[in-house]
Amino acid sequence: MKKTLVALAALAAAGAFAQTPDIRSLPAGSVQIFGVADATLTRLAADGSGSVTRMSGDGRNESSRLGFRGYEDMGGGMAASFWLEAAYNQDDGTGSNTTSNNTAAGDKIAFGASSATNNGIVTVPANQSLTARQGLTFNRASTISIISKDFGEIRVGRDYAPSFWNFTQFDPFGTVGVGSAMNIQGSALAPFGIQTAPPGAAYPMVRTSNSIGWLSQSMSGFSAQIQYALSEQPTPCVTPSTTINGNYCFAGAGDGKSIGIRLQYKSGPIHAAFAQQNTNYGDVAAARGFFIGPTAPAVSVAGTTDAALANQAASRGSLTIQNMALAYTVGNTKLATTIGSQVADQAQTTGKRTYNHWNVGVTHTMGALALKASYGYGKRTDGALNSLGTAYSGQDGSDIAQTAVGFVYDLSRRSAVYGTYSTITQKAGTNAAATGVGSIGLNSSAIPAGGSVNLSGIDLGIRHRF
Repeated sequence: MKKTLVALAALAAAGAFAQTPDIRSLPAGSVQIFGVADATLTRLAADGSGSVTRMSGDGRNESSRLGFRGYEDMGGGMAASFWLEAAYNQDDGTGSNTTSNNTAAGDKIAFGASSATNNGIVTVPANQSLTARQGLTFNRASTISIISKDFGEIRVGRDYAPSFWNFTQFDPFGTVGVGSAMNIQGSALAPFGIQTAPPGAAYPMVRTSNSIGWLSQSMSGFSAQIQYALSEQPTPCVTPSTTINGNYCFAGAGDGKSIGIRLQYKSGPIHAAFAQQNTNYGDVAAARGFFIGPTAPAVSVAGTTDAALANQAASRGSLTIQNMALAYTVGNTKLATTIGSQVADQAQTTGKRTYNHWNVGVTHTMGALALKASYGYGKRTDGALNSLGTAYSGQDGSDIAQTAVGFVYDLSRRSAVYGTYSTITQKAGTNAAATGVGSIGLNSSAIPAGGSVNLSGIDLGIRHRF
């Protein structure tokens, strides 16, 4: 029985829904400290913004992380497990933030206190989240599970969104670094803006907080995942950063509620999957700051007066992420492709915005050396009428394309050196507003209607698993 549960826990950890690419089975009843240390010299260039050379410590081959995991054999074919995993930056030792309720508001309310002198103002630059200002948080994963050898796993806490697995498992670059497919899938053309810097995403493209999920065991190569994430907001909530009968509203009622499903087939050389995620999303303009506390006085910012910096009525809507992926391995070569769409339906303001994207990639191994290449493309379609009868065409017809090549050379089973080079071209549609920017970690200048910008990046780094 114990051997069965050891194998079961290893399957839950190392199978289709693994939290990390370096899992080993644990002796029953033990706790393991694990992680990845990854540091990179990165050079970025963008039209209108010159170039910059940085030491990147977030992990450009595998995300830098520190974690704790373990499980207990409870007998009768049952086991319990937990998983705590924190992202950190190898270059400066800082931690990464989390989002408390799967919305933009949840990325802004991590610190600050209401008082007579500061009114609870949290100052956040317009293009930043609270990354490195929350200390070390278990933002990558914070889950507890009950595992049954017959019925699969019930997992509760902060976990990967089902739709994200198809992004990362079928990307030769694992959705990290300058070659990441997320530069396309989560680009500035994504319906709610640039989301390529998890975990502070304003919507759960990568991870969901407050989630309850079921993960099946593999049956003849087939497996499934269902996940539901709670909003946790009182039903009368409409305006963020207000109180109702003494109950605080971080967002509107239902904002952040999410449900996702993933179906997978993996057997021999074939790996195929389909996923869909739907999230209620309050389009909260929380860019400059967010109030904590019941008061929201007018405050002068940059010569203007904002009623509460971000205290606006939530524009209720929904975001649907759908994707499918296929990989086929022939000898030492793996071919993979992902096709997906993101549809934001906010009838009260901007109508319907659709972003379609795809990515193809190849990985070829020759002993200790792995060679990688990918090409990704995405296009935005706007223009549906909103409830006021007004057409919205903020990024209509705009598109983006990325070409990436790279290598990984294993120095040992745990350590490797690597390099990646990528180029991005983003074009604005002829009907698009001249406000969009491209980003590869360094934003470009604004793109005029019908114009384009070019961006490029180089990563050279070393990675160690422990």
